[in-house]
Amino acid sequence: MLPIALSACASPSIKGLQKRSPVLIVESTRDIPAIMSCVSAKWIAIGATPQQIPTRNGAMLALGGATPTLLVDATPTPTGSHVVMQQYKSIWSAANRRRVEEVRACL
Repeated sequence: MLPIALSACASPSIKGLQKRSPVLIVESTRDIPAIMSCVSAKWIAIGATPQQIPTRNGAMLALGGATPTLLVDATPTPTGSHVVMQQYKSIWSAANRRRVEEVRACL
C-alpha cells in the first residue's frame, strides 16, 4: 500500500504544477492563440499530445495528460501576452529542457 501512496503524492496535477517555480516567464508581443498554436504544433511534431485548456483570463497548454509534466499558461496584456511555463522536475527533466526552448521560439 505504501508504494501506491508515494506514487500518488509524486504525481503532479495542473494545480500542483502551477504552484511550482516557473522555468520561464516572458512577455510576448504575440497573442495567445498564436502562441498556443505554435507550441502545440511543436509538441505534436515530437509525438506528444498537448491539451489546451481555456481559462478565465487566457489559456493553458498542458503536456502529460492527467498528470501533466509541462504547463504553459498565457494571459493577455495590452501589448500581447504574459507567458509562464512550469515543469515537473523528474529524471526526465533534462529531455524536457528542449520543450522550454520550443516555447521560447514561439514567443
